[in-house]
Amino acid sequence: MATSIYPVLISKINDTLSNVSNIKEIFAYPATKITKYPAAIFFPSGFDNEYATTAENMKTYEFKVYIVVGAKQKSIQNIYNTVMPNAVDAVIEQFDNEWDYDVIDGNRVWTQLETGGWSVSSEQDNLEVTAELTLLIKVLTNN
Repeated sequence: MATSIYPVLISKINDTLSNVSNIKEIFAYPATKITKYPAAIFFPSGFDNEYATTAENMKTYEFKVYIVVGAKQKSIQNIYNTVMPNAVDAVIEQFDNEWDYDVIDGNRVWTQLETGGWSVSSEQDNLEVTAELTLLIKVLTNN
C-alpha cells in the first residue's frame, strides 16, 4: 500500500515557514482567529498527475499559502509599503533556499511559488491585508 505524501509535504512546508523570522503564527488549515501577525495559512488546493516518461509520473501538488497582516497594529500604508512586501519576499526566499533541488521520500522534487493578488478585508474588529501565493510541488515518481 502506498503511503500518503501529503503529511510529509505539510510538515516540510510548516518547517520552511517556521524558519521565516517575519512570520509569527502558522496554520496548516484555513484559519480565521489569528492572534499574531504576520501569519501564514496554507492548505492543499489541487493535484495533477501526468506521465513524464513510460516509467515515471510527474505529480503536481498545489497548496494555497496566504500571508496575513492585521492593520490594528500598523497603518494600512505601512502594511502595503513595508510589512507585507518584506514578509512575502522572506517567504519566497526561504522556499527558494530550502526547496531547491530537493528530494522527498526518495523522489526528485521541484517547487514553484507564484504570487497572486493582495486584498483587504474587515475581520475580527480590525482590517486584515492578505497576500495569496500558490505553491506548486512537482514530484517525479515511478509508475
